Amino acid sequence: MGTGVKLGVLASGGGTNLQAIIDAGLPVAVVVTDRPGVAALDRATAVGIPTVVVDRAEHLPDRVSFTTAIVEALTGHGIDIVAMAGFMTVLAEPIFAAFPGRVVNTHPSLLPAFRGAHAVADALAAGVKVSGCTIHLATIEVDDGPILAQEAVAILPGDNQDSLHERIKAVEHRLYPKVLADLLAGGSGAIPDALGASANGSAAFVAASGAIGEAAGGCSADGPVPIRRALISVYDKTGLLDFARGLADLGVTLLASGGTSSALAEAGIPVTPVESVTGAPEMLGGRVKTLHPRIHGGILADRGQASHRADLAAQGIEPIDLVVANLYPFLERPSIETIDIGGPTMVRAAAKNHAWVGVVTDPARYDAVLGELQADGGRLSAATRADLALEAFAHTAGYDAAIVRWLDADPLPRHLILPLERVASLRYGENPHQAGARYRDTLGALGSGGGPGQGGWLDGMVQHGGKELSFINLLDSESAWRLVNSFDGPACVIVKHANPCGVALGTGPADAYRKAFECDSLSAFGGVVALNRPLDEETAAAIGEVFTEVVLAPSFAPAALGALAAKKNLRLLECPPPTGGGLDLRRAGGGFLVQETDPPDEDRSTWKVVTKVAPTDEQMTDLAFAMKVCAATGSNAIVLAKAGVAYGIGAGQQSRVHSSEMAAKKADGRARGGVCASDAFFPFRDAVDTAVAAGAGAIVQPGGSIGDDKVIAAADEAGVAMVFTGRRHFRH
Repeated sequence: MGTGVKLGVLASGGGTNLQAIIDAGLPVAVVVTDRPGVAALDRATAVGIPTVVVDRAEHLPDRVSFTTAIVEALTGHGIDIVAMAGFMTVLAEPIFAAFPGRVVNTHPSLLPAFRGAHAVADALAAGVKVSGCTIHLATIEVDDGPILAQEAVAILPGDNQDSLHERIKAVEHRLYPKVLADLLAGGSGAIPDALGASANGSAAFVAASGAIGEAAGGCSADGPVPIRRALISVYDKTGLLDFARGLADLGVTLLASGGTSSALAEAGIPVTPVESVTGAPEMLGGRVKTLHPRIHGGILADRGQASHRADLAAQGIEPIDLVVANLYPFLERPSIETIDIGGPTMVRAAAKNHAWVGVVTDPARYDAVLGELQADGGRLSAATRADLALEAFAHTAGYDAAIVRWLDADPLPRHLILPLERVASLRYGENPHQAGARYRDTLGALGSGGGPGQGGWLDGMVQHGGKELSFINLLDSESAWRLVNSFDGPACVIVKHANPCGVALGTGPADAYRKAFECDSLSAFGGVVALNRPLDEETAAAIGEVFTEVVLAPSFAPAALGALAAKKNLRLLECPPPTGGGLDLRRAGGGFLVQETDPPDEDRSTWKVVTKVAPTDEQMTDLAFAMKVCAATGSNAIVLAKAGVAYGIGAGQQSRVHSSEMAAKKADGRARGGVCASDAFFPFRDAVDTAVAAGAGAIVQPGGSIGDDKVIAAADEAGVAMVFTGRRHFRH
């Protein structure tokens, strides 16, 4: 880097932090490890960096002797700054005396929260929603010292210690070299002693740790902010009293409006009503209470700007450090009167100014926020404020989306605003090189199956055993679960790559499964199995004989669950029923194509027999069954079925006759005397001839082709019945 400053790195294991430092081109003069044979030594040697091993086994428990040997190795190479990069042995006082304020460390949490060697596990156990990475100056106290930089990492649903730590390490590998580069270049302020600045140790790094001086009251836009004054205005008072009492115990002055103020006062919590700050009473039936310069000036002031501080002083406005607000229940009770104005305005103001102000919109965050304040002397970190601001803007965006959707009742509205919330990160998308995640519509209006904020059937699903669901597992599960729940009697659906390969009705779940499996036992291998009846022990035994990715059922008998849960890679999903309706979205041309979902059931009263021979009652039942399977199958779709079993399913072919030939080949004569269904009209008689050759005695199709007469004639010639439904079921 040309600064003449030398960096020494301490490492203990794989050396991934060391590699990030090397890749950043930093001037590493020596790598010191506390044990021989570690990968960090190989990484250093590969690029010609000198290495020293100070084997802790030869020194400990004499920690001073061990640390002195480390110091000698560093000073022997003229080191100016020491970077601890996964160095897992606690050092003693000699290193901090030799390198005052110049030992840098990284830690996988947002210090001061979750100190120690188990920070990742501790964050998960605490149930917080955000952790992260901290770069700080090391001191004699473990995981202590001025903070140089922090970056938040969200804790996702389903995270375990490994998955969370991997995301934190990805941030660490980017952030740590950047901070070290700034220190080496002198960009973070004067560096003590040998680097030519003050000799007051770690105090020389105050600028890097976020303090900006007296004008801003001893805090900064990128450091922790003391919470002295909080404004609380909430409709949903879940957890409010405990949170407010905790704030008051920390000495925070509480301002509150309307019902919130009354609730706090009744609980004996000290509170200042908003009107005593504004000097104006609530008016217009409560529509105006917080919309006032004394409130919004206190929220929006940029305390780093002298002009803003002067404005506050001139108007006698005190800053507000924390806004706690949630909104009128428009999603539950949509009306003009439940459209909140003051709440979103406060929330957006605080979120805009999150450099100085924290904003909490979700009662589920109360414990974590209060815990951080209690752990850090009433201060809220920049990382937490930024994360809360993100939640706040998403909250108001979803709220506005609900209002837009309510005002436009058109099934395909002029403005389709989708408030989608990520509920799970997936291992990858359809292929390993594609990132993937599952989102839900927080308004529950896109056919996801739930009401506002409830999500769909997947959000009500309970997984018993097995690894996490993949992108393709979820697509196949959606197809299987919707189709199997469209049948009234006991049914089983087996899906492979988004298409059913086995569908059958039975006397019970075991009978339905065996019949569905026999439809196409080759394709069923590694498939998704869905049953619309509780899964019993007999069915579990049958499923257990075949490699299966996912099993979905409304419930599992304990013995069945025990038998299948022993298969470590099998996911067992206990699912609520899906609901219909809503919209389907597909990407196209930088935007979306949007359509109503295709309902699974036909109105058989509108069907028309177009041949000389009419279907029997049994055939009509099978025709309805086969058409339902067609509607869930990729086009062109042909289904050959008999007695409630889909023996041949042809899908996804560019030619309808090729789908017919595929279905006939799979049926292999088992559908003789049964029926054939087509998701769209037959353009030529060839597909009809194929169905007849396969043994179909009745055919159902939408009709509407210019060749209908020739197709009907082919059916009459063969003496089979044909029914027109008038409704196509393309599925691309």
